[in-house]
Amino acid sequence: MRPKLNTMRLTENVEMLEVKLPNGGIYHPTLTWDATHLVLFDTGTPDAVPYFINAIKAAGFNPKDLTDIILTHQDLDHIGGTLDLLKMAPNAKVYAYEVDAPFIEGKEMPTKLARQEQRLKSGEITETDPFYHFLKEGFSKVYLTVDVKLSDNEALDFCGGITTIFTPGHTPGHATFYLNSSKLMICGDAANVEANKLIGSNPAMTWDNEQAEQSLAKIKSYNLNGAICFHTGFLKL
Repeated sequence: MRPKLNTMRLTENVEMLEVKLPNGGIYHPTLTWDATHLVLFDTGTPDAVPYFINAIKAAGFNPKDLTDIILTHQDLDHIGGTLDLLKMAPNAKVYAYEVDAPFIEGKEMPTKLARQEQRLKSGEITETDPFYHFLKEGFSKVYLTVDVKLSDNEALDFCGGITTIFTPGHTPGHATFYLNSSKLMICGDAANVEANKLIGSNPAMTWDNEQAEQSLAKIKSYNLNGAICFHTGFLKL
C-alpha cells in the first residue's frame, strides 16, 4: 500500500508536508525556502525516507536541493532519516540545539534508550521488548555529526529569519523554531494539536514533564499565526 501524501502551503515560503506511512505512522515535516536555501525540519525514522522524498517532490522540490536540515531534538523518529537524505544532498548543513547535539552524535546515549536500558537492568523488560529493540537497533545506525550547534534565541538569517527557542522537557535539549516572517512555530514534539487546541508534549514520552509544561507556556507566549506539530499537524492561531 502506498502512503497518502498531502502538502499544505501555509505561506509563500512555508509548506507543511503530511506523510501517512503504511504502518499507520504519520509525520508532518516542514519545508521553508528562499532564493538560496531549501530547509527541512526533522527527517522521520530511517524507513520513512522514501516517503519523505516523495512528499518533498509532491511539494514541488527536489531533495537533492536541500541546503539545511534542522533537527528539533534527538529522538529516532526525528533524526533517523538524516543520513540517507545527506547522501542525496551531501552539502546540506545539519543543525540542532547544543544540549541535544551530543545525543544525536552518539557521544551520549539518547534519553529514551537510556530509560529502556534502566528498565532492562531492573528486570522490568527483556531484550526482546519491541520498543527497546526498535531504539537499540535504530539508534545504532543513525548517529551523525551536527554541523551547527544552536543556542537559545540564536537567529538564522535565511528564509525570512528563523529564531531558535530552547524548549526542554520532551528531551533535555528540545528546541522549537520561530519563523519570523510568517509568525509560525515549528514545534517538533514540544506541542501537539488536540481538539483545535495547542497542548503539550505527550507525558508518557517526555523526559521532564514539568519542564515540558514550562516550554509549552513559552511557545504560547509568542505572537503566532500558527503552530506545526510533527505528529499532529497544523493549528491556525
